[in-house]
Amino acid sequence: MTKTLRFFLLIIPIFAGAFLRAQPQDWDDLHFQGCHFYKHKTSFQSIPEDDLLTCGSNARSDSIDILNYAISLDLTGFSQKIIKASCEVSFTAKDDGIEILPLDLLNLTIDSVTWQGTQLDFDYDGLLVNIHLSQPVNPGEVEEVVVYYRGQPTADPSGFGGFVFENNIGYNLGIGLSSNPYNFGRSWHPCFDNFVERATYDINIITNDGRKGYAIGDFLGEIDLGGGETLRQYRMSQPLPTYLVGVAASNYAEVHQTHTGAYGTYPMLLVGKPADTTNMKSAFTYLGDAVDNLEAWFGPYIWGQVGYVMTTAGAMEHSTLVAYPNFIIGGGPTFNMNRLMAHELGHHWWGNMTTLSCPSDMWIKEGNAEYSAHLFTEAVFGKEAFVKQVKDNHYNIVLRQAHLDDNGFWPLSGIPYEHTYSTHTYNKGASNMHNLRGYLGDTLFQKGMTSVLENFLYQSIDATQFRDQLTVSTGVDMTSFFNDWIFSPGFALYELDSVKIEPTAIPEDWKATVYVQQKLRAAPHFHTNVPLEITFFDENWNTHSATIMVSGEFSEVELTIPFEPAWQILNDGNTLNLARMQSRTVVKSPGDITLPYCELVNFKALEVPDSALVSFVHYWGAPDPIEPNPNGVVMSGTHYWRYGGIIPDGFKARVFLPYKGNNTNDFDYDLLSVADDSLLMLVWRPDAATPWLKYPFYKQQAIGGTSGFMRIDTLLPGDYAFAMGTLPVATAVADFEAQQVDLTIFPNPAGDIFTIQAVLPAGSEAMATLFDTMGRAVRSETIQTNGGVLSHRMNTAGLPPGVYWVRVSDTAGRFYAVEKLIKKG
Repeated sequence: MTKTLRFFLLIIPIFAGAFLRAQPQDWDDLHFQGCHFYKHKTSFQSIPEDDLLTCGSNARSDSIDILNYAISLDLTGFSQKIIKASCEVSFTAKDDGIEILPLDLLNLTIDSVTWQGTQLDFDYDGLLVNIHLSQPVNPGEVEEVVVYYRGQPTADPSGFGGFVFENNIGYNLGIGLSSNPYNFGRSWHPCFDNFVERATYDINIITNDGRKGYAIGDFLGEIDLGGGETLRQYRMSQPLPTYLVGVAASNYAEVHQTHTGAYGTYPMLLVGKPADTTNMKSAFTYLGDAVDNLEAWFGPYIWGQVGYVMTTAGAMEHSTLVAYPNFIIGGGPTFNMNRLMAHELGHHWWGNMTTLSCPSDMWIKEGNAEYSAHLFTEAVFGKEAFVKQVKDNHYNIVLRQAHLDDNGFWPLSGIPYEHTYSTHTYNKGASNMHNLRGYLGDTLFQKGMTSVLENFLYQSIDATQFRDQLTVSTGVDMTSFFNDWIFSPGFALYELDSVKIEPTAIPEDWKATVYVQQKLRAAPHFHTNVPLEITFFDENWNTHSATIMVSGEFSEVELTIPFEPAWQILNDGNTLNLARMQSRTVVKSPGDITLPYCELVNFKALEVPDSALVSFVHYWGAPDPIEPNPNGVVMSGTHYWRYGGIIPDGFKARVFLPYKGNNTNDFDYDLLSVADDSLLMLVWRPDAATPWLKYPFYKQQAIGGTSGFMRIDTLLPGDYAFAMGTLPVATAVADFEAQQVDLTIFPNPAGDIFTIQAVLPAGSEAMATLFDTMGRAVRSETIQTNGGVLSHRMNTAGLPPGVYWVRVSDTAGRFYAVEKLIKKG
């Protein structure tokens, strides 16, 4: 090729593609790690605040608007891992008198900068090139400068980001995970490297030795330049930030397909090594289904081509040409393959159409893209597979790992810079998008999410704008959801405190008064306006579900049920991801039973006289305290279990409840760090209205250090927790139930006066004692009964608002009943 022709080609305007995010994974487990997997492999390199502008902050976009990048990329120096390129930058001014055009470019050699054929002066320090314009540029004026440059591009030290040459593939990933800022378009072309600035692209790629260049956008054609060199041209007409622009070159082969969906027919292009073509066809079996599903939720795919190009590491959602790791396609359409494919496709809505303003809101694209993979599973593989994926993500990754991976509990919006690409962002982001769907319901979720994309098309957005657009489009005030799940760390969990069942005037209907207590895990406040599902079962296992709105620590809701309930449970359909995990199954015969997510070991049905509906809930929060607590028993502050269901007489089961306190991250470290595990005990209560007692039917099995099991050979319905100290042992079940009485307190919550009512077994006197949450007796009164019938008004004047416990016993101290009391302020 002649020098004249090469020079001409280097200044041809061309279009470049979009990069969004790459997601390599540890494929040995289900923990989706994505590009934040690489983030954990390297130290974050901070830079001084006053250098942020030189690395591509948003500030320049307030005064200068980049319109188009025309990049000619010569990759004939492939074996030396060097590029030679020109980039024509078209721009206009937003302010008067712009005299300097500042562009990011990382550690490449600049040969010259020209404007209208004349050379311009510039300053360059390896990070920022300041181009001195020959005359000021004012609003409405469009100018072009051309930067000629060359050299070996910088790859991000994390192993993810930049332009790399590896395994005979030259390609870029537009995010540098150990860089500040993360945007990494500057590794291969001069640009405004931020999330706000969007421009169109023209891209020409020159290759040799049989390699072919690919880029985002529309393929315009190929020119044989002679001497074994080829030029391929692309145009991206839709504006993109720099991190979404992708190119790749190798001795590639192509697989062409088409897909017809609700909004038209799309070309689908798979690019890989010739040996990859069979694997690509198999691995991407469900690509068309993924397009259909995400269009159903979020509206039309607007990018024309659906494309994936095989690279050596990472997955990056460049618009129309996703960089995709070739090592995942060999097994066909596996779970991990499908999840990653759908995640990257989901970015074409969340990230490519609408992206975030600043890294602190990275959840907007990454959380939604990961939840897109969950939605794909629901559409293609069914509801059961979807719920499993949602629960696997929340249990295995969010609850168990996120705070360890990211050194703490963080809010999604406002997350520290070094945790931008983190387990919180991806996995808790997906978990909380499932909660958003649970708050709104499917119809409003689809409407609200689509409205965000439509109203912020080709724009950046922050959490507040996201919230406000959802509120406007759905008619549901999203303030509580965002305050609780987006702007705050941690989790809420809900315990079904009790349910009072009463007949109604309609024979087939029953009134259910539901009492719910909210607890927290690493959250700063109680959540409000939460739509919580409750499911009732009758004795034949027919079900009725309802949504109740709960706020604050205690909630009381009345419902009408079309049968007499025999059992009830919260969140049975997992419409919300909370700090509780649960599992339910039907047991028809003796044997080992699988109850995942609940931190159980070896649940075994020993005797099954009739089918049993068995449920376990594991609460990731502190159980109710022991009230009263004269012996100073210390309860676990981190977790407890509830076992229940519709269990026939004679059903017998065994289970092992594990304990572990070897380090601060273990559930039981709070107990076992202060005392030997020989002092650990298992406590139990049949329901939330009954005080904790030491469980009579267990044997402790230590396995070394501060870990072991509590083996329960006779498993009774109720709540189980670990504690340190001394408590009375619960009596045999029949005796225990015989001494209980129904205790009624009203009103509850109460002001200064409330009434106690009960029918006692015998005797003329009883003792009513009021305890605070520290176990201190703050009121004690002797009550005269009328033939065992107790009705007594008690005065709490002078006591502060809060939670109290009312305990009724005989005058000898024999326990009858205990009930919570809420004193209003």
